[in-house]
Amino acid sequence: MHKKYNKFLIIALILVLVLGVSSYFYNDLVSEAATAADGEGDITSSLNSTVGNVAPVDTASAKVTEDTSFLMKLNSLTVIKVDTSLFEDQGFKLLKDNNIKLTPESYGRVNPFAPTSGRSVVSNVSTFTLKTIPATAITTKSAILNGSLDGAASTNIYFEYGLTKENLNKVTPKVTASLVGNFGSTVTGLSSNTEYFFRAVANINGNTTAGDIISFKTN
Repeated sequence: MHKKYNKFLIIALILVLVLGVSSYFYNDLVSEAATAADGEGDITSSLNSTVGNVAPVDTASAKVTEDTSFLMKLNSLTVIKVDTSLFEDQGFKLLKDNNIKLTPESYGRVNPFAPTSGRSVVSNVSTFTLKTIPATAITTKSAILNGSLDGAASTNIYFEYGLTKENLNKVTPKVTASLVGNFGSTVTGLSSNTEYFFRAVANINGNTTAGDIISFKTN
């Protein structure tokens, strides 16, 4: 794949060089033509011979014609053939690929402005703080899940919990009263000696947001 890339790069450089030469000749042509048109001076040459006098030759016009012909031929080019034997040269083969291989790692969201898991993104997240607080009163069958909300009022506060971070498939009853500060909810029917994951969730100004996911283990 790198060899194909290198070939393409060399061909592109050759095309740039050809265009540069064309631009140089074209600018020179325009400059000389303008000088001749302004009448700053005529460049002529006369040849005297024993046979007679030869009419003066306008060398500037001749050069303009020659340059114009060259540019027309150059402009008509549609295919440029490159000697590919260059790529078989030992010096070319000794070129090294200095690309750095990157170790695959997890990346963030493709669109940071898109909703996450069906949740709307709160437009002004800097005005409030929603936290998931470690569970308390943990027994073999129950625990109290805790959270806190500061800087905003919510009409829906609850917890999501489950056996894995990826599957918080259980929900506590939603509190439908405005609240600012700490809050909690008791969950029962848990399995003993089992790790559970949970997070606090709140509906703020019609947008649903969630705190960090943390865990606890029953006795």
